[in-house]
Amino acid sequence: MSAETTTAPSVTTVARDDIRAVTSVRVDGKIHQLGQQRDFRRNGALAEFLPEAGRPSFAWVRLRDGETLAVHRHPTKSMILVCSGSVLLLGTCERELSEGDVVCVPPESDHGFRTRPGEEFHGLSVQFEGAGLYEHELVPRASFGDAGAALAELERLNESLLERHTRNALFALFGTGRLQREPALRARFFAALYVWSVYFQRMLHARQAACTDMRLRAEYGEHLREELGHDRLLLEHHDAGTDAYDTVLEAAGNWFVAQMHQLDEAQKIVLVHMVVESSGHAFGLATSEVFQDKASKGGYFNLHAQADEDHRSIGRAYLRSLPASAFPRLMETCRRAWDQMDLVHERVAAWTMGHER
Repeated sequence: MSAETTTAPSVTTVARDDIRAVTSVRVDGKIHQLGQQRDFRRNGALAEFLPEAGRPSFAWVRLRDGETLAVHRHPTKSMILVCSGSVLLLGTCERELSEGDVVCVPPESDHGFRTRPGEEFHGLSVQFEGAGLYEHELVPRASFGDAGAALAELERLNESLLERHTRNALFALFGTGRLQREPALRARFFAALYVWSVYFQRMLHARQAACTDMRLRAEYGEHLREELGHDRLLLEHHDAGTDAYDTVLEAAGNWFVAQMHQLDEAQKIVLVHMVVESSGHAFGLATSEVFQDKASKGGYFNLHAQADEDHRSIGRAYLRSLPASAFPRLMETCRRAWDQMDLVHERVAAWTMGHER
């Protein structure tokens, strides 16, 4: 009987020039120069050799003689190894890089590269999950654009909708003086407000439970600790009743809780901090004047007037890290959240006035 023999697979070598180069990509209708980018998976032998499980991606990159890869961001972490030459790192952390330096880029962080005239840079770009950044050049995993301008536009929209919000029926009721003069009306107001306050607490707990980003989880946790138990202040300081039931108010409150299980983190920041906390700050300023006798330093209304101003800014750093292309979706989230917040106030006013049916 003859023994079976097996032949070990032969070693394969691939020259850098045998990996097809991409020099530019089209993103949001604009052409962006890459210098030269050679993703390993664009070569058949390398694509077959690289594992799919875990799926790391590798690409040679080159810039020379003053070429620039404009500041951009991508949805996965990336590592760049400077193999030869030197290059200037652009973006939030600018510094000169030379041979042997390693750059670690978190997801959605602004960065870019530029060589000086007459200089050349060769590097290796590594991603640890999913497709390479330009593996499929028709659908690049990169966003170029001015996120700062997009965030400013979102903030302008938010302020305009906040201004509209302060003209709703509840703020109009605050201006009449009736809540100070009529105990029965005031009692109905506290009962309806307690319903919304409970839903607000449930919203923050749901967001905390669903968050998987550890940095945001810590920031959200601090916010939750500062807001914890504010609904009880209405019971302890204002004898709020717990018998108010309005189907529309219940539906609106549940909508906010449900969004914590449906939206991404950027959308949640817009909903909770740009919309709900902005509403809470305006509400606190108005009601701390109405209920001066109850607005002690730790009182429900004074807390909203003071703390919610700081709470409005939570998550802004996260929003600034996003590509400009993410903001049209956030603008729509902002509009929908304000529509719901307006509805909450309208129903609190309707219950207070006995017009809930």
